[in-house]
Amino acid sequence: MDQLVWAPHLHDGYRLATVEDVGATKITAKFQADGASVTAPYDRVFPADDPDKGDVADNCGLMYLNEASLLHNLRKRYNKDAIYTYTANILIAVNPYKSLPIYGPDYLTKYRGQSLGVLPPHVYALADQCYRNMKTSRMSQSIVVSGESGSGKTESCKFIVRYLTDTGKGTGDIEQRIVEANPLLESFGNAKTTRNHNSSRFGKFIEIHFDDKHHIAGAYISHYLLEKSRICSPGADERNYHAFYRLCAGAPADVKKALNLGGPETFRYLKGGTLSAVPGLDDARDFEEMSAAMDHVGMSVEEKQNIYRILAAVLHLGNIEFEEDASDKKGGSTVTGASQATLQGSSAMLGLPDGELKVRLTSRMMSTTRGGAMGTVYRVPLSLSQARAACDALAKALYSNLFDWIVARVNKCFPFSASSAYVGVLDIAGFEYFQHNSFEQFCINYCNEKLQQLFISLVLQSEQEEYNREGIEWKDIEYFNNK
Repeated sequence: MDQLVWAPHLHDGYRLATVEDVGATKITAKFQADGASVTAPYDRVFPADDPDKGDVADNCGLMYLNEASLLHNLRKRYNKDAIYTYTANILIAVNPYKSLPIYGPDYLTKYRGQSLGVLPPHVYALADQCYRNMKTSRMSQSIVVSGESGSGKTESCKFIVRYLTDTGKGTGDIEQRIVEANPLLESFGNAKTTRNHNSSRFGKFIEIHFDDKHHIAGAYISHYLLEKSRICSPGADERNYHAFYRLCAGAPADVKKALNLGGPETFRYLKGGTLSAVPGLDDARDFEEMSAAMDHVGMSVEEKQNIYRILAAVLHLGNIEFEEDASDKKGGSTVTGASQATLQGSSAMLGLPDGELKVRLTSRMMSTTRGGAMGTVYRVPLSLSQARAACDALAKALYSNLFDWIVARVNKCFPFSASSAYVGVLDIAGFEYFQHNSFEQFCINYCNEKLQQLFISLVLQSEQEEYNREGIEWKDIEYFNNK
């Protein structure tokens, strides 16, 4: 008895306690903080080391490597702004939600060429290890950045890319172009959520390609799982994509007039979310940064104007209202009289003939077939709810295709003809669990589960199988296989 353990606690996760009683299936322990007792199953109570001992930079150095001890070590380090901790060659990063002076040029130089563990844990150390592995093995490497929404994945990716571009820089400016492309992608792919003011709502895989002299040759960005549902219905305490607010706040007066832009409160797709000021975000200033990023990746004035025009068209589509068509005995719908000007403006922005957009939003085409050949084509009117759904679907498709085009256009600014190897950085969208989850979130969570399965396979399962093949005596590590 009186053994020191970590016992489960409702608010703190785990608290230090001493064992009072050991039952057949459960343990009773008394918390040291308040003397309260708790009874928990064996697998929820863990042995604890002396709490007065200092923290360790690598969790493998803990006397007892268990969930509670690991979390306690992370907490102790976090409280002194040591946000990085190793577990072997895995780096755990805890978001400090503030700026820390540990990413400047002196730190870039400090970690270059240093093995893991020589210096305090840092994201630069992991990037350097990956770069040197690529040089020595002449094989491509990848860094997977995973975690829940708001954990700091996107910032970690930016620091990794910054280190790789600084380490592998040659004589050109391609490294700068790679770094400067990021604000543009964030404008169209990031949004404020309840957990993060600049949350990536898409996944991306950045390939930094190197030549045979280990200088950067180019880059390529792949993206997936853009959260389309946000375009039409952002959460009550969240915002739509940054680009919309930046356009409304920072566009030149002549652009606003030509696109009939008002404030965010005038658009249905924006006022469904929060309209309050967001700390750290200045939409007018950020528009200038977004515009400058477009210039840096080589976009022409015409390309920029087309982007603004499509963004505005998406916003105006959300303001089109429908009503039942009294002249249609089949239950069709039509655009309200008050929305006719909005409809015409949207049509002009999309380059559609007069009346074409109205027909497409209020009806669908259906054809009969006979013997494999197309028969008669019918125009079927859409009901009120179907017309609204068709309008929202068009808005989602427009924005999604615009985002695809922007990523493709960005890739053109750092082309390469040959590559010896690359370092890939996977920034996967964060996993989340809400009371009501969208299909996109389901796909994101599924993708995270597949990554977890890969991690288990490479780090635990394959290693244990190797130990067994070599006849090494050791204690099996039990783990949850989500396969």
